[in-house]
Amino acid sequence: MPDNLNTPSEEDDKLGKEEKLLGALCYAPFGCFAPILMQKQSEFLSFHTKRGGTIFGIFFILNIVPLHGIFWLLFLVYLALAGYAGWKAFNGEMYSYGFIDALFEKFKK
Repeated sequence: MPDNLNTPSEEDDKLGKEEKLLGALCYAPFGCFAPILMQKQSEFLSFHTKRGGTIFGIFFILNIVPLHGIFWLLFLVYLALAGYAGWKAFNGEMYSYGFIDALFEKFKK
């Protein structure tokens, strides 16, 4: 039996379960406000709060435009993007999509 089955990894030592769960929650609709309201601050949560808010903001803005029949397609795309990024955050990874990084670089001063 391998010795490393019950020992936590270095990544688990750095990030607590609460922080990982909050990172994943950032990708839920309006979930990016949870770490702010709980007054949790860390580089990990800041990273996921920005990306989760950006994904939801893009989805929200695109749904303001009255394009009939496209809501469900946008909703499925949002679920896929947010779900995958939320899963990565729950696993303790700092995953980001290229288009979000490009947006941050464009608006970065």
